[in-house]
Amino acid sequence: MGNFFSEELINEIKDSNEIVDVISQYIQVKAVGLSYKALCPFHNEKTPSFIINPEKQIYKCFGCGEGGDVISFIMKMENLDFIESIELLAKRANIEINRTESLEDIKKQIKGKNLYYEINKKAGLYFYKNLTKKPNPALKYLLERGLTSGILKSLGLGYSIDSWNSLMQYLQEEGYHLSDIEKCGLIRPGKSGGYYDYFRNRIMFPIFNVRGEVVGFGGRVIDDSMPKYLNSPETQVFSKSNILYGLNFVRRDTRNRQIILVEGYMDVVALRQAGFKNAVASLGTSLTEFQGKLLKKYCDEIIVCFDGDEAGEKATMRSLDILNKIGCRFRILVLPDNKDPDDFIKLYGKDKFQEHIDNSMSLIDYKIFLARNEYFGDTIEDKVKLAKKISDIIKDVKSPIEREGYIEKVANETGISKESIKLEILNKIGNTFVHGSKFKYSSGYRKSNSYIEMVPPVEQKGHIIAEKQLIKFMITDNKLIRYILNSISAEDFSVAEHQEIVAYLASNMDNMKDKRLEEFFPHLKENINKILLTDIEYIDLNNTLDKYIVNLKKYKLLYNIRILEEEQHNIVNNPCLTEEEVENKLLNIGTEIMKKNTQLQKLKRSMKGG
Repeated sequence: MGNFFSEELINEIKDSNEIVDVISQYIQVKAVGLSYKALCPFHNEKTPSFIINPEKQIYKCFGCGEGGDVISFIMKMENLDFIESIELLAKRANIEINRTESLEDIKKQIKGKNLYYEINKKAGLYFYKNLTKKPNPALKYLLERGLTSGILKSLGLGYSIDSWNSLMQYLQEEGYHLSDIEKCGLIRPGKSGGYYDYFRNRIMFPIFNVRGEVVGFGGRVIDDSMPKYLNSPETQVFSKSNILYGLNFVRRDTRNRQIILVEGYMDVVALRQAGFKNAVASLGTSLTEFQGKLLKKYCDEIIVCFDGDEAGEKATMRSLDILNKIGCRFRILVLPDNKDPDDFIKLYGKDKFQEHIDNSMSLIDYKIFLARNEYFGDTIEDKVKLAKKISDIIKDVKSPIEREGYIEKVANETGISKESIKLEILNKIGNTFVHGSKFKYSSGYRKSNSYIEMVPPVEQKGHIIAEKQLIKFMITDNKLIRYILNSISAEDFSVAEHQEIVAYLASNMDNMKDKRLEEFFPHLKENINKILLTDIEYIDLNNTLDKYIVNLKKYKLLYNIRILEEEQHNIVNNPCLTEEEVENKLLNIGTEIMKKNTQLQKLKRSMKGG
């Protein structure tokens, strides 16, 4: 009878292929408010009229009239039929498909799943009616927690009474077969025959898919029983790793394109009652890649707000790794004294919670926060350990400007010199480690630190010789280390090996007497020998130092300007940023570039004056 795809499979493929991501692989798109704009790929135009709506997952060209979803885009762009387009998108999302089923089989599957949605909906209504029957312990508990009847109704919360088979009997009376009720995960077979209700004496949270269909339940105990939370078992319509609690509500209310990711059902309920209608939870499990992609589909920024205990910190880091991997924009919200959102809002109010959202941390700041919690003592040992830990974190910061800011912050907080921290970072970047006072070197250092390419080829040889001469002056006369480094730093040198040596000299300027550098840098022995062979006999350092410093600083400035320009390019091509955010970031970076150019012009004038 031919090959067909189930509606469920098609929805899964569409959900797993975010339309902006797919289209941006073919054409350049630009964020404009909550939408994206581009030049239409289906007709010639000079003014963009091709609009992508990420919330509805559709596109429309107001020039030629073409429009549709991600499947129709692939069909048109790749000149494929529907089946070929489905296969291409499935492969892109690593989804296995099977086209051997007949239409009758697929209709049977759809009918079965619709039946499960229907049974779950009936169960949800039953649980809700139980909750509204006064008095009952679940309603008493929820009202004492400060929840209103309005929020309970809007989210469909319910109560599974303390009975072995009340739900089963109700669903049977409604005409449903025991085998279908069991497949929904609502009842289980007993050891001595018969069935019993899976949920008993629990507050019930109906779990919806993004289309608003009830796919499962989460049950919370009212007393001290264990487990505290119990989720529906995996079924044909429910997989907890693919669902986010509350997302069906949030997708209709993402005006600021921001979602708060919390740990549990009660956090979502409490935040929603307080006016934060953009909260979702990951069903008590670590965030999965599929859930991360769902979040990315419906928002531009994720605020991760898990508990502050050890388990919460581990869950946060696992979630951040997932979000980082799939390219999500996120920040981390840590509430004081390990408070959960519900307790915090009760104590301090929603305005204070919003203030914490506004001041939530970047990934680097969060890692530094954890490091400070680990090494919080005032002893020298703790401060050294903290500085080493933070140096390991800062090495991953790509922007030289950001890195410099973090180094200064760490130096102020620990009392350890900036030069020592820079040396620690340089060692870590180069896969270098210290064993006693001996250094072991990896050639990876050179690739990540040298900016000699900024120096024109015709000048490179003289530039490098000048660096060697300065280093030889410092090696042969330790008094000159402080004199030279008053005007220049290790990072101003263009060759990575030179940076490493100068950073070491800066950190040991007071105890370099009788030390041979090649003993501390065996990996740089050849380089150090070349420096020692450099002729400085006829050079008057007083007359040439300013010239050397100007040249080194000039090319360092040119390098920094190039890095800033690369950041501008990345910002313009970042689909996660709004137009306003792009303009603000470009303005800030443009201001930095102007400052660097002003410094550069001053240097050039000083060179002409010399």
